[in-house]
Amino acid sequence: MAALITGYYIEKDYIKKFENLSEEISNKNEDSFSWYHLNVLETEAKDWLKEKSGLSEIVIKELISEETRPRVLKDEDGILLNLRGLNLNPDSDEEDMVSLHMWIEPGRIITTRSERVFTIDDIDQSYQRGNGPRSTADFLIRVLDGVIDRISDYIYDIEEQIDEMEEEVLTAERAKLRSMISEKRREAVIIRRYIVPQRESMARLYKEKIGWLDEDDKEYVYEFSNRSIRQIEELDTIRDRAALVQEELNNKINDQMNRTMYILSIVGSIFLPLGFLTGLFGINIGGMPGTESGAAFGIFSVLMLVIIGIEYWLFKRNDWI
Repeated sequence: MAALITGYYIEKDYIKKFENLSEEISNKNEDSFSWYHLNVLETEAKDWLKEKSGLSEIVIKELISEETRPRVLKDEDGILLNLRGLNLNPDSDEEDMVSLHMWIEPGRIITTRSERVFTIDDIDQSYQRGNGPRSTADFLIRVLDGVIDRISDYIYDIEEQIDEMEEEVLTAERAKLRSMISEKRREAVIIRRYIVPQRESMARLYKEKIGWLDEDDKEYVYEFSNRSIRQIEELDTIRDRAALVQEELNNKINDQMNRTMYILSIVGSIFLPLGFLTGLFGINIGGMPGTESGAAFGIFSVLMLVIIGIEYWLFKRNDWI
């Protein structure tokens, strides 16, 4: 894969796609900007950032990092923003969130990633259709909106699955239900681990004084921060609900085991004296009793039935069955 995944020069209604990193267009006015989306696994991308981007060392280090926590860093009139988005790549777990690094300054945006980020793909496709963000602030808002929307949809899916599990605990017997509940709790914990610092980054971004981010744009950032708070609260609720469902399932399994053990105890209590009598009358010391009488077996069988009846009466009387 090439170092430049995609890139554009945008000026009002004019959009030009970059074919490689050697293409650079000096911005003609404040309404224009260039966007470079790089694959940091490629050496060419790292070399371009270090030698030709003109960025500070700390910004470059963050942009070429494959794994970082969500954060925001202001450097003069530009901002560095690290985000985490759902991993929607094939054969991947969604909760193993992918990193997206962004450098935004007047006239230029640089985004980097090591794994595919579908929110960026959406923006790329919108530019191919002749649409897409027309300013750096609009670009930032579009990215935040795409990342948060996908996380919200994922959380909603988890909530629906927890609803189904609650019904299954009450109405169905499923051997895999316990592991499924544990898996959903694990997913909620992992997602929450990234959303908390991401929410803090958005809150800090809202407070920063950035020339190209006006008050209307900041209101969007503030709303995204609030949505992240709600996501955290929903994940906490999912975790608690999953714990309650698991507790209910454990109680149900324990009750079933106790009933089984109780039935086995009743059966054992009934047959214990019968086993003692059959063993006693079957002992072959000096001859077995009753072998010379043809009615002995019938009498012995009636005796055992009487004993069973007495035991049943005793169990009933003491509310054991």
